[in-house]
Parts: sequence; C-alpha cells; structure tokens
Amino acid sequence: MMAVNELKSYTESNKCILMKHHFRDSKLVIDGCNLYHTLYFTSRLDQEHGGEYDTFEKEVSHFFRNLRECAIKPYVVLSGEDDISDKMFGALKKRANIRIKKAHSLSRGCPRNVLPILIKTVFIQLLRKLKVPFIQCVAKADWEAAALANEWNCPVLSNSTDFYIYDIKGGFLPLYRFQWRNVTLSKRSDKKFVPAKLFSVEKLCNTFSAMNKQLLPILATMLGINNTELDRGMFPNWAKFSVSAEEIRYVDGLLRWLSCFEGPVEVICALVGCIMNPDDSATVIKALTEGLQVYSLAPSSIAKFFISEKTQSRLPGPLQSLPEWTLKPLAKGKLNSMITDILAMQRIILNISVENFQCCSSNLASRPIRQVIYGLLQCTRKKNSSGDDLPEAEVEEYDREGLKLTSSRVAAVLPSLAISDLHLETLWETSWHLRLQIFLDTLGVSQVPERLLVLPSLQLAVYVTCYWLKHAQPEPRPEFFWALLVGLVYGELSRDPLTEKAVPKRLKNLKSRKEETPLDLEAAHAYSQWQGSLRDSICLSQLLNNPVPEPEYAWLYSGVLVHAVTRELKKGISPESLLAKAPHARQLYQQLREAMELELDDDMKTRLRAGRERPSDSPAGEKCADDLSTMFEHLIDTEEEDDEDPRGRRKKIKGSKREDEMYEQTCSIRTRHRSRSHKTDPRSKKYHNSCWE
Repeated sequence: MMAVNELKSYTESNKCILMKHHFRDSKLVIDGCNLYHTLYFTSRLDQEHGGEYDTFEKEVSHFFRNLRECAIKPYVVLSGEDDISDKMFGALKKRANIRIKKAHSLSRGCPRNVLPILIKTVFIQLLRKLKVPFIQCVAKADWEAAALANEWNCPVLSNSTDFYIYDIKGGFLPLYRFQWRNVTLSKRSDKKFVPAKLFSVEKLCNTFSAMNKQLLPILATMLGINNTELDRGMFPNWAKFSVSAEEIRYVDGLLRWLSCFEGPVEVICALVGCIMNPDDSATVIKALTEGLQVYSLAPSSIAKFFISEKTQSRLPGPLQSLPEWTLKPLAKGKLNSMITDILAMQRIILNISVENFQCCSSNLASRPIRQVIYGLLQCTRKKNSSGDDLPEAEVEEYDREGLKLTSSRVAAVLPSLAISDLHLETLWETSWHLRLQIFLDTLGVSQVPERLLVLPSLQLAVYVTCYWLKHAQPEPRPEFFWALLVGLVYGELSRDPLTEKAVPKRLKNLKSRKEETPLDLEAAHAYSQWQGSLRDSICLSQLLNNPVPEPEYAWLYSGVLVHAVTRELKKGISPESLLAKAPHARQLYQQLREAMELELDDDMKTRLRAGRERPSDSPAGEKCADDLSTMFEHLIDTEEEDDEDPRGRRKKIKGSKREDEMYEQTCSIRTRHRSRSHKTDPRSKKYHNSCWE
C-alpha cells in the first residue's frame, strides 16, 4: 500500500506527467473490478448492514449514461480469479486477513471500506442490462486491459498503479481524477466531455532525459507494486538521489538512479552488485526478470471477443485444463469465476461479511450448497475420465475462524440424482428437469417453479430463504424472517417504475431515515448467512444453466431497509401494519409467506408464528393497533403532500409531533400486550452469541 501511495503522490506532484485532459468521443477500456470498488465507496453507500445494491445500480447507470453523453464507448474488462500462482495466492491470503479485520472493525462501529459480498454479481448483471460490452477474464485482467487499450490506441480507466508502468499509447486515466459526475459542455465545439487527468509513460520518461521505458518494470518490482516483496534494506537509500519533497523522495531518487542506465541488463547487474548475500542475489534477479515479462505488452487475447465472442486463446498454465465449454459462459459472466479456482487449484478463499465475529463464520451456513458445486465440478469430471470408483474429492476452503484466516478440507458431494451419465463436459446438455431437481434437492425444497405461487422474479429468493431458515445458526428470529419478506416486497415493487407507486410510504421513510444506532450483530449475522446462501445458490444455478428464473439481484436485499424493519418489528409493530394502505404490497407479502411456509415443518412454522400471533393480543388490542397504524399512514400522507410549498421550499411539518405520539402509542400497545403474555420464547436462552460445531 505504501508503494501505491508513493507513486500516486509522485505523479500528482508533477503537472508535466499527469496533465489535464478533456475526454470525449473515444473508446475507453475500463478496469471493471476497480470501477465497482470505486463507485461503491465514493458514493458512501451502506456497508455495515450488508449493502445497498439498489442504490448502487442507480450509480452505475448514472456513470454509463454520462459516458454516453460524451460519445465515450466503454469496454469493461473484469478479472476472474487471481489464484494461479503461489506468489499471488500469498497476496490473496494477506488481503483476506485484512478484510477480516476491516469487517470486524466495521461491525463494532469503526468506519472501514468493506464491499458487500454480492457486489460483483450485481455489477455483471447491470452491465448486461445496460448493454455495456464487457468480458470476464479467466485470470487477473490488468495485462489484458493494457494490451487491449494499446491495440485500440485508447486509454485505460483504473486506479491500479500497474497502469503507471504499462507503456500504453493512449495513456492512463486515473479513476480518482476522472470527474464523470461533472460532464461539461465545451465552449469551442459545443460538445460534452469528462474533465480528467491523463498519465503518459512517455512524458514520465522524458522528464528524466528520455529514460528507457523498459526500466519502469524494474521500478514496479522495487516498489512491490506487482506483489513482489523485496527487502528495501538490501539496496541503497534511493532518497539520497532525490531533489524533491520528503513524501516523494524515495520514488524520485529511484527514478533518477534508473535514468543513469541504458537498459534493464545494466540495472540488474548494478543492483546485484549492491547485495552481499548470494541467495538474495538470486532472488532479486528472479524477481526483476519476472517483472520485465509481466509488463511487456503483446497483442491482446480478448479483442476478438468484443467482435465475435471468440474466447481467450492464451490461458495461464493451471487454467489450460478448464473444460472448453466453460470459457464462453465465464467470459460473458454467466458462470461465477470461483469455478476456475475449484477446477484448476482445488482451493477457494471465501468472502467475509460484516457479522458477529463471536460466532462461527456465516459461510458455514451455505457450505452444503458449495459441497454440491464441488461435487458437480470435481466428481463428475473425474467420473467422465475414469470408470473406476472415485476417491473422495475435496476442496480446500479458506475462511475465518475468529479473526484469523484458516483452511479446512471440505468434501465434494455428488448429488443423489447424479446418475452415471451426468458429466461436467455435457452438464448444460442434461435435461432441464434433472438440473432443476438437483438444484431443488440441494436447497431442500420441493415446489417446482411452475407450482410456486409467487412471481418468477422472487422464486430464487423463496428457495434461498427456506434453505436459510433450516440451516442458519443460530436459528433466525421470526422478526428477521418477516423483515426479509418485507424487503423482498419493497424490492419487487421498487424495481419497476410501473409498480413503484405501490410501495408503502412507511417503507420509503424507513429506508431513507438516517439513524445513528449500533449495529444489531444478531441480525447482521443472520442476514450475512442469508446473503451467503444466496451467493452460493446463484453460483449453483449458473452452473446448472439457470433452471430457476434469474431475478434482478440488486433488488433482493437492501441492508438499510431490512435492518430498519427489524427494529420496527422488535418494537411490536406487525409486518402487516408496515404495509398498511398498500393492498398490492400486503398481497405480495402474503404470497411469499404462504409459499415459504409450505416448505417448513410444523415446529418451524410454530416458532415463526409465535411472535405474530401472541395469545395475549386480544381482538380489541389488535384492532386498536391497526387503527393507530392507519392513522399513522394518514399522517404520513399529509406530511408528504404538504412537504413542499409551490415554490419548492421546505415547509414545517405541523403533524410531526402528533405523528411521533401515534407511533409511540402503537409501540406501547404492542409492547403492553406482549408483556402480559406468560409464554416464553420457544428458543433457548443461550440463543445470543451462540456458536455451532
């Protein structure tokens, strides 16, 4: 991270290197992973509650709409899995440990940047929806993006410092200097452009008397930009060669020293001469030689994909064993890139959520789903190549244990329906009914989609929620279940402008309300398990060629709303009251609840209903609460109608105090009736912060 900041500070300090640029009317190669990171974090979207995917969709749409206004033609290049070498795997494990610490800090109220676990899946689906050309590479995509931009003579948009090293003819546009929100109209041409800063390797080298461009990969290796960790103590203090300010002396001094040599061979010899230990010399020579190869550009292997969907021709060694049929779905984002790690390396690093770190990892809840994925990928493939009995296949999973990254061997499970002629190479050619049944059996549900009396866009969520209720540990509270259903109702109605008016105003207010309340760790852990189950169910469904309709993922979960609804429900408000005066929403909620209850046993249904149908809730009390809810909704209507005067100015809300009184009275009635009940919660008192083996 220090090297990144050093190089960034150096380029920022020199206006001859990073120059103002009015960018328009051009192709643009975009580092996709860097883009969704930057858009999510700079938009200040929720992180601690599991994500605001719906708002993220609006940000992404806004970004590409502004590019279109400036006649910019984007081509997004996404990385696949990075785990194809031991050096890279070591770096990935370090990143995973850092993410664990960040997620833990965020769960305790300390601001940190942690991406929601479904963000890449949502982003890829949005690119497809917006008809933005993109490719998901089978491995790390930096080189491919640089090679493609060089071939097309256009710039790359990213924040990765690797692009300061690649010799790209069209230059490099740092994303943090790309002012896409401030589209400007040119006074000269009457055309719109994006104000930006453009970096050029040629201008950097010219600053040092036309320094050889081939020396820049040595700079990258010395700074550790390409995940090479050379001990700086082995070399001279480069800062002594600098004439610049303190914060950039190291980079400036190293560049000035490098500029004294004609080429890489001379530099390597000079560096080796500084080293006393022969073993260190061999390490340095190897690292510098590999760095020269990494940053050497050749014709791109992905250019043809954007023309004729021809898949990558050059695959890194371990990935050459991928089945041919998987390459195009991987490139089009129709298969999760995690399958490349499973097939090629038999290991995977699982993503970490913001959850209760006193409990076991939320990823354990969805492990049975992953085991079937492993079985389909590992067992059916071996079965196809050998008719003998199969040894037990395993995948090494890296997950958190407490605050540390640990690994465990997880058995691959072949579905019971995986009959003898089910093979990975022909998996998508298998009948739809068999693929569907494998999916339903894995999630432990029985209703096929055509008999499931909910909208196709919510069927996957129904299956996942049923699975979650049976596998989450600790068992989710009824309030968590109801809040998820309310969230699904909100998302389904909000995603379509034609039905958005049917969203209850109370839910809109809950979602937009900013409350400084401590994170409910019990709820956060439960919802992390739900999102993990959804993530792995999506991966399984994709592997089976989507036997279940693919929903719009961005609208299935809104962390801010679901947690806000949970707080309301814990006060005693019923889900039906939150949906008051919204018959369409209440009907949708009822359909979801009934569809899920058909998949649950009687004990589970009893526990879920225990909070809804309390014996002490007398008809009179229930009617009083419902009347108050109706009055509350009326006040909300009045507030929204009178919220602005004809000139658009905000008006003082006269009924706000009365509204608060009504709301507190509603809560008081619910709480009072609950306190009279002599029945206890059917769950154990050890529910809080419990862990399972």
